[in-house]
Amino acid sequence: MKNKLKPFMLERNFLILIIGVLINGVGSGIYSVAGMLLVLHLSGSVLYSGFAFFAISFAGTLAFLIAPLANYTKYKNGLVYSNLIKAILLVTIPVLHYTIGINVWYVISMLFIIALFTQFTYPIESTILPIIVGQDNIIEANSYLQTIREAMDIAFLALAGIIITFVGTIPAISITAICILLVSISYAFFNFDQPSVNKEKSSSIKAASRVYFLDLKAGFNYIKGSLIPKMIFSIIFINIAMVIMTTNLPAFSLLKSNGVEAAYGFYLASMSIGIMIGTIITPRLKQINFGILIIVAFIGSGIMWMGTATLPLIPSTILFSAGAISIGILNLLIFSAIQKQVETAYIGRVVTLITSASALGMPLGSLIGGFLGETFTPALAIMICSISMITFSVYWLSSSVLRKLPKIDSVNLFKDKIEA
Repeated sequence: MKNKLKPFMLERNFLILIIGVLINGVGSGIYSVAGMLLVLHLSGSVLYSGFAFFAISFAGTLAFLIAPLANYTKYKNGLVYSNLIKAILLVTIPVLHYTIGINVWYVISMLFIIALFTQFTYPIESTILPIIVGQDNIIEANSYLQTIREAMDIAFLALAGIIITFVGTIPAISITAICILLVSISYAFFNFDQPSVNKEKSSSIKAASRVYFLDLKAGFNYIKGSLIPKMIFSIIFINIAMVIMTTNLPAFSLLKSNGVEAAYGFYLASMSIGIMIGTIITPRLKQINFGILIIVAFIGSGIMWMGTATLPLIPSTILFSAGAISIGILNLLIFSAIQKQVETAYIGRVVTLITSASALGMPLGSLIGGFLGETFTPALAIMICSISMITFSVYWLSSSVLRKLPKIDSVNLFKDKIEA
């Protein structure tokens, strides 16, 4: 009889990471709904939703500047203190609300600052996973963690709208702050050994700055000539379309449901269901040629999201979920390949360069999305995203390099010759 649990799943640090993911899932699910609804309620305008997504996505584009800072701290300390600061920042929102009042621009600025701290912790989490589970278990470990994340999102995104309906957005944000504080406490119990990284002990600000920019340059040089820049271009395009859609999702959900706030949580939960399904099935699909898999998956997403834009609430949310399956597949395969092939000292920087570069168009997309939703209808943004998914597939189909990519375990990101 086969053991269902692999040894790495019972490892102390992996269990701590799972606990952190579980607690964070509760808080982030509520925060995702409460933060955007608070902006919409304070402003009464989809345009301000665009400003909020602009702030969050702009923080993402700065990730390549923030990530190298992780090399100057212990990974454990970076996770603990960053989450602690995020919790404190979130607490200021209810404190101000119940004392002197709160302004929509303050909320947007907090969304930006908290997103900046996320750009610092995300590469650390990506870096420590191979240290904890070993190179051979990366895809399985990522699959387990992503499944847990999406399962938590499904539960708490769906419940968030209902919770907010009864308690309001401000108390909901307080719940998120408590959850992030608990995550910080949980990560304080990590005891893995951090690999030594070759970095100069700087005695001055000038010397520290020089080492910092050398680290930054090293990240760019590491991916130069690899397949990664070829993929990034297409991901930038699709991310612009995605943020145009997500900027309008709060208003779109209210439109579809005749003003029921819980509907926004249902749409976000349905997306998480789709991503989770994609994450679960990915280990079974990794034998399929990567290029063909992505082309077929994203054509399917485009067709599904056309239905999301035009059909009533229930079939709309179902098709929204089905269209998100491709996102789960793409994310897991690409980042698992990177974690498996990149040297430990460079994982954080490479992951951040990819996410940062792919987010370059997102601030523009958020402003376009806010303008479209305010001037026309939120449904138009969903339709634009669906058409963009199909265009994304056509681009991969027209590129011989991307179309002919073999199964993900055979893709050599750093040695395969890139042809025009």
